[in-house]
Amino acid sequence: MQPLEKSGIAKPSVATRILIFLTFFVLIQLVPLLLTVIRGLPKTQYLGRSLAAAGYILGYVVLILVLYQCLKRVMDHPVWHRPSRNDIAYLLIAFVVFLAVEMLLTTLNSRLFGETQTANNQVIITLLRSDRWIFYLLMFSGIFLSPIIEELLFRGYWINAFFNPGRLWLPVITSGLIFSIAHASNNVISFLIYACLGGILAFIYRRTDNLVTSIGLHMLNNLMAMSIMAAMLR
Repeated sequence: MQPLEKSGIAKPSVATRILIFLTFFVLIQLVPLLLTVIRGLPKTQYLGRSLAAAGYILGYVVLILVLYQCLKRVMDHPVWHRPSRNDIAYLLIAFVVFLAVEMLLTTLNSRLFGETQTANNQVIITLLRSDRWIFYLLMFSGIFLSPIIEELLFRGYWINAFFNPGRLWLPVITSGLIFSIAHASNNVISFLIYACLGGILAFIYRRTDNLVTSIGLHMLNNLMAMSIMAAMLR
């Protein structure tokens, strides 16, 4: 066990931290499977669909609450705080930078591989189109719930559980790579899109030491992406 410098609270062992990270990494991939349950139920089965929808939302909420408690065990300061002007400036600048990077990589993806959407986004579009219940659940979770749990895990837990406070580039790079692994990619450009987003999110988290900043950027990005995908269905 490693004591935290200021609070005296002991960190879990390295093996325990790895196990916790891998467990949540798997669980956040499993919760969306409930959407396939809803899609498989007849539209007249309101009870079954309602239970599956409630399980989907509740699954995210429970994971967020438990992961938050795990994160507090590896930190010696608050997980988040009210964003300062500096935090907001980082968020806005990072959003513009990512838009530029995404536009460049999306253009390369189209020219080199003939794909205008990443494999991950194509799966989302297919789900949005498949069922009205899934449309609203996925829009809500994609904009609000996914950013929270992914920032808690890939930025908050990963960086604080495995890296010293003074490290910058190694946690930023590894956070981006692991974040991309968690999203479906079928070519190197698609992989780089998510790796760059994850790296930018990790960078502003490291610079501001405030998960509110990276969550806000993640929500802003997902709001734009989900809105574009929803508009494509019309």
